[in-house]
Amino acid sequence: MRRRLMCMSALFLALSFGAGGSAFAQPKPALKVAMSTWVGYGLLHLAKEKGFFSARGVEVELITVQDKPSTAAALATGRLDGWATTVDTFIFYNAQKIGVKQVVAVDFSAGGEGIISVASIKTVADLKGKTIAAEEGSSTYFFLLNALQDAGLTIRDVKIQNMRAGDAGAAFAAGRVDAAATWDPWLKNASKRKGGHVIADTRTKPGLIVDTVAFRREVIEKRRPDVVNFIRAYFDAFGYWKANPDESNALMAKALGIKLPEFKDSLAGIEFTGQDANRRYFAGEINRVTSAGIKSYREAGLLKDQVDPASIVDSGPLLEALSK
Repeated sequence: MRRRLMCMSALFLALSFGAGGSAFAQPKPALKVAMSTWVGYGLLHLAKEKGFFSARGVEVELITVQDKPSTAAALATGRLDGWATTVDTFIFYNAQKIGVKQVVAVDFSAGGEGIISVASIKTVADLKGKTIAAEEGSSTYFFLLNALQDAGLTIRDVKIQNMRAGDAGAAFAAGRVDAAATWDPWLKNASKRKGGHVIADTRTKPGLIVDTVAFRREVIEKRRPDVVNFIRAYFDAFGYWKANPDESNALMAKALGIKLPEFKDSLAGIEFTGQDANRRYFAGEINRVTSAGIKSYREAGLLKDQVDPASIVDSGPLLEALSK
C-alpha cells in the first residue's frame, strides 16, 4: 500500500513538474508601467490594445499617473516596475538613486515644446530680466534651460513663475505673463493673444526632449526576457501604426481619452521612434543629452547629487530586442 501511494505521488509530481511546470505555479505578474496622458505614449497603448505584449509573452499594465514625485516614489519602493517619461525627468528625479535604467525611446519632440511670448520679446535673448511661467523639472523647463544657454543666458537671468506647463500656457493666453515655456496646444494657440508668437521650439533642438521607458534595475536583472519582449512588442506596435495609421490613431486616441482630431494634431509635434532611431539614439546620443542635462540642472541649483549618465541607461535589452 505504501509503495502504491509512493507511485501515485511520483505520478502526481511527474504531471505537476514535468516540462518544468508546477501545479501551484502562479502566472508572472504584469509589468506595471506608469505614464502621464501624452500622445507620445500612444504606441504603448496600441501595443496593449492590439495584444502585442501578450503575443510576446509578457503582460503589461499601463497606469496613468500625472504626478511625477509620487511616480518616482512608487518606483523607488518597488510598487511600480517601469516609467515612461522624458530623459530630463530621469535626470531631475535622479534615476540613479531611485534605481531605474532607460531601455527604449518612444518619441522625439519635434516642435511639441517651446517658448511663447508677446510681440516685444522677439528672441530668447530678449527674455533677460523678464518673468517666465514655467514648471521646474518639466520637459518645457529643460528646453528653456537649453534655449537660454544657447542665447548666452542662464536661468538666473530671468524670473521664473513656477506653474505646470499647461497652466503656464493658459496664463499667457489670459495675459497674466509675458512669456511661458509650455507645449501644445498652447504653442499653436499663442497667436490668439494679440502679438503672441513662438520664439523657440524643439524643432531647433532635435534629440533634446525624448520620451523613454525605464525599468527598475531589479526588474531588468530578474525579468530580462520580459523587458526584451516589452521592447519587441513596442516595435510591433510601431510597425502596425506605420501600416495602419488611421485605425491605430483612433485606437490610441480612445485609449488616451483624447479626441481624435486633437490627437492627430498633436502628432505633428512628435516623432514616434522605431528600431533605427532607437539604435542611433542609444549608440551615444542619450548619454550626451544626459551629460548636458546633468550640467544644466546642477548649474540651475536643481540637482545636488552626482549622477553618472551611464548608470541610468541600459542598452543591453534594446540590442537584444533588435537582434531578432
